[in-house]
Amino acid sequence: MTVERSGSYPWPVFPVLLLVAALTREPVVLVAAAAALAGWLVSEFSARVALRGVEVACELEPSRMVAGDLLMARITIANRKPFPMPWLEIRLALPDGIEPESAIAGTSRASVGAGFSPKGHERVVLVFPLRATRRGAYEIGPLRLRSGDWLGFSHVEATWPGSPSIVVYPKPLSVADHHRPSLRPLAETATKRGLLPDPLRFRGVREHRSGDPRKEIHWKASARLGSLHTKQYEPATSLDAVFLLNVATYDQYWIQADPDEAETVISATVELMRHAADAGRQIGLVTNGIDNVTHERPRSALGRGPRPLTRSLEILARLGPYASNSPEAVFLRARGRLPWGATLVCVTPAVGTHLAGALIALRRAHHRVLVVSIEEPAEGVRARLHTADVTLDSLHLGTRRATG
Repeated sequence: MTVERSGSYPWPVFPVLLLVAALTREPVVLVAAAAALAGWLVSEFSARVALRGVEVACELEPSRMVAGDLLMARITIANRKPFPMPWLEIRLALPDGIEPESAIAGTSRASVGAGFSPKGHERVVLVFPLRATRRGAYEIGPLRLRSGDWLGFSHVEATWPGSPSIVVYPKPLSVADHHRPSLRPLAETATKRGLLPDPLRFRGVREHRSGDPRKEIHWKASARLGSLHTKQYEPATSLDAVFLLNVATYDQYWIQADPDEAETVISATVELMRHAADAGRQIGLVTNGIDNVTHERPRSALGRGPRPLTRSLEILARLGPYASNSPEAVFLRARGRLPWGATLVCVTPAVGTHLAGALIALRRAHHRVLVVSIEEPAEGVRARLHTADVTLDSLHLGTRRATG
């Protein structure tokens, strides 16, 4: 710990009294000079050792939680010196998003602290209840210690170098916004038996539609019936669900996202991912958001079980209000890494023309695509998605309407 000292004993009193005693030869002045010297020595010694032998430890329990949950900051102070300290004050700084559980009106919510007088070889444990008010990754601290000499002339201050960290997961949408229903029915729809055609399970033919791949045309049937016809296959089963999260509220992705809409899409993604993981599905995450800590665009690889879910939830907890690129560019760039036949769930504040085009391209790449949007898209965009067999669900004003 780096120690900073302020204030000092008025040491010039001693030489002045000593000079006066030498001139006047008064015993009382000599005694006063000796007392001043003794006070100077005591003050200097006690100030130098004030924070020596003081050991500090700070722990947070739990280190992972959901926004709104309670956590405990446990601070352990041990005075290893054989003599007591006149006083000791500790102050733990809190970042925005972490507040004292029971703050008195008019007091600061930026820190918690206490003051006491540790005895020699005494160990004290202080517990401060805190509340995580919003999602994010936080470092708690710094923790500052203040003490002084036994006579009160100088103060000594030190900063504990440790900064324990916690991750606060977003609330599910139905918890964050009580006016919106649970997304469980939507999640179950997204993880049901996929609509991906299995090329080994031929079912028949149908009339050719605009956008059908050329390689799927059944030439013999087309020649016999006199018009183009496309092959149809039985659907295959896919247990993979990849979530495509768009945090950009505007077409100009570099503009800061609307905070409310960003929190809504993140909370909706959390709820959908939890339901998919509970159903035993493999889950993955692709987003154009930026990590608030590393300032990079994160990505969660596909996996099943608690570890991939925890990794995805930490990514969602640490996302900032800015996007690294447009959603269509990020999602299409990830197309080569998407597992064949996976169900894609795109959660976005809005669906524009460019994003709709990217989702249709992913649908043509034999993925089942489900779009969850806060705002209802324009009629033309809805029609394009419906024609391409892309399912659309709107969360506007707490209502959910599905097409496709």
